[in-house]
Amino acid sequence: MTEAPENTKPAFDKALKYRADGIEFDVQITKDRVPVVYHDATLEKINGSVKSIPDFTLDELLACDCGSWFSEAFENEKMLTLDQVLKDYGPRTRLMIEIKPSPRHEAKNLYYELAAMVVEQVRNLVSRDRVPNIYILSFDPEIIKSAFINDPELNYVLNLHTSMIDQNCLNIDLEILCGYCIEHTLLNREFVENGHDEGKLIMTYSCNSDRDLERLLALDVDVIMTDEPGHRIWKDRATG
Repeated sequence: MTEAPENTKPAFDKALKYRADGIEFDVQITKDRVPVVYHDATLEKINGSVKSIPDFTLDELLACDCGSWFSEAFENEKMLTLDQVLKDYGPRTRLMIEIKPSPRHEAKNLYYELAAMVVEQVRNLVSRDRVPNIYILSFDPEIIKSAFINDPELNYVLNLHTSMIDQNCLNIDLEILCGYCIEHTLLNREFVENGHDEGKLIMTYSCNSDRDLERLLALDVDVIMTDEPGHRIWKDRATG
């Protein structure tokens, strides 16, 4: 996302060119119930609109220029649908699919529908041997539960805002999860060790410096996500 507009084909292609062994992206749902790949709660950075993805049809979104806000080099870049990403990248690399929480309360049920659609598309569009390389993530436990009900065999990861895990507050059976994902500054050794003792993968994101990388490797984190796969720390790690 530092070299191309996030959640677009150029960003994914650049990441894989840098030998990243997976990509993370965000999924939301249109007014006409099509899962699309987009991060923000509104379209403000694209066209100045404070409306969100569920306020638009797929055709309306495909008419948007999703790249010029980043650079003229990406003018007229189109928004991707989930099925495009699954078909194009599912055979090639690991996919971390984050299902975004609803941008507003009245669209909440629509995003629970989205959870079911995501797992259905994964099963229909990703070959059986590649399915273990797919991970479904969300900050919303209800979205995780909605996805799990529709396919209990996939990998589910709960995104956390804190390293303190209270199952009663989370309102989710932790047994359905294969892991936890948390921003790297919130990680500590106790959290990682407790998670591993429970048989969970520990994932983290926004690792963009040498110092952060060394700390996370020392903590024995399982998945490290970065905004800058072209940064020299990753090149040095690959060659050294």
